[in-house]
Amino acid sequence: MVTSKNHLKKFKKFLFLTQKIKNILTIIHLANKQFLSIIVKKIRGKHSLENITPPPEWIKDLIIYEINPYAFTSPEGPASGTFSSLEKKMDYLSDLGINAVWLAGYAKCTKHFFNVKSIYACSMPFELDPELGSEDDFKSMIDEAHNLGIKIFLDVISHGVLQDSPLAKEHPEWFEGGSWGMKDFNYEHPEFREWWIENWTNYVLEYGVDGFRIDLDICDSSVWDEITRRCSEAGKPIVVFVEFGRYHFSQHDKFIFNDNLGKNLKLTTRYDGLQASCHDISFISKPGQHYRLKGRRSRFAYNVIFSYQIPIFMSGEEFDAEKVSLPDLEKFLFGGSGPGGWMYGSWLQWQQLEKAKHYEMLEDVKKMIAIRKDNMDLIHGDKQQTNILPVKADSRLKPVPYARFVRGEKALIVAVNESQKRDIDVRLTIPLNKMGMVSDYFEVEDLWNDKVDIVHKNELTDLKVHIKKDKQKGGGVFLLKIRPKP
Repeated sequence: MVTSKNHLKKFKKFLFLTQKIKNILTIIHLANKQFLSIIVKKIRGKHSLENITPPPEWIKDLIIYEINPYAFTSPEGPASGTFSSLEKKMDYLSDLGINAVWLAGYAKCTKHFFNVKSIYACSMPFELDPELGSEDDFKSMIDEAHNLGIKIFLDVISHGVLQDSPLAKEHPEWFEGGSWGMKDFNYEHPEFREWWIENWTNYVLEYGVDGFRIDLDICDSSVWDEITRRCSEAGKPIVVFVEFGRYHFSQHDKFIFNDNLGKNLKLTTRYDGLQASCHDISFISKPGQHYRLKGRRSRFAYNVIFSYQIPIFMSGEEFDAEKVSLPDLEKFLFGGSGPGGWMYGSWLQWQQLEKAKHYEMLEDVKKMIAIRKDNMDLIHGDKQQTNILPVKADSRLKPVPYARFVRGEKALIVAVNESQKRDIDVRLTIPLNKMGMVSDYFEVEDLWNDKVDIVHKNELTDLKVHIKKDKQKGGGVFLLKIRPKP
């Protein structure tokens, strides 16, 4: 009997591993097909950015916050979020300080991936999901966002739609091949192209959408040239960013955290995106805490909020949410193998803010964003207008402190402490001459600890700084604003 049980256990383990390998191979196969599709389209010249419509000025100040509307709020239990319940959370988002929402859900879709409803399993991209609400609800949510200074970006599934989409039956000539278990669009078909252009333009001109995030690849940049041109000519310029590849910028221009931002500024592109965490970060993972920042104020400040990259982060990261998965979320791409950890399927638990560690994290992130917004002449995402230098420290401090500055006028010094075990004391050499700052005395404002002082220039060449340990209230960060006194 014991032997039989052991054999059964081993056989179940074998079946599990076989299914896991099959699932991984399926993903690799699908990803390779998509990658080859991207390469072919690039060879055909469909990714030229020569005719790109310049983005509006506000692109440089974007702070983008990704939301799965089904799970962001829970008016009737898990996955019951709606446009109206999201609208009621706009005050929270305004108080947080973000100024753009990447809305990863709005159109008709299914549970094709991981057994949870997602925009990535889109069926009808230009028909709103009735489970989220009506057209009036959608428009009301966008209007409220705009009233609070928040822009709305829709997630575009550019490669295709589900196999059983009514579109595939009504217009089979609009499709060619497939990937991710879906039917792929034929961008060569003139009728499809005009339909695609008209409808995305309509989202902007009728509902007030401010731009788009394009999943995977742009597929054919020329259609987006026309969409952005029509919107701009109608007085509604938009921003378009892409998961892989670029338009105005890419979601993944920067994914690895840089340890020396002051040294590595490259001007090959004007705008770069930096994704902290997004919905795919725990692809085919088990349930668990999959946010990248995990309560680290140091990295939130150094790489996300005060860098020269456009910050993008996932809802809940601002308070280091303890991840709870939607009950139906499964581990494998097309379902199966038990509970999953895909970040898109995170079910936010707002009551976690009653715990001190989450509330304190939220307050620290709100303070960072408020400081950024109070200093937009220094802190923005336009690399062509960015002046930045590394700041020498007396120790091998990593990441290396940096100074963002307006020559001769002001500077913001950013230094962080990644240690979660101890406070640190370091000495910084502020590069006053390189920043064109000539004065005997300087006004020095400690923005993180709300202190102001007047100091002699000699003190800034050997400035002693104390930074509290990370992952605690007010820890991990040092921010100093410097202005020469007349």
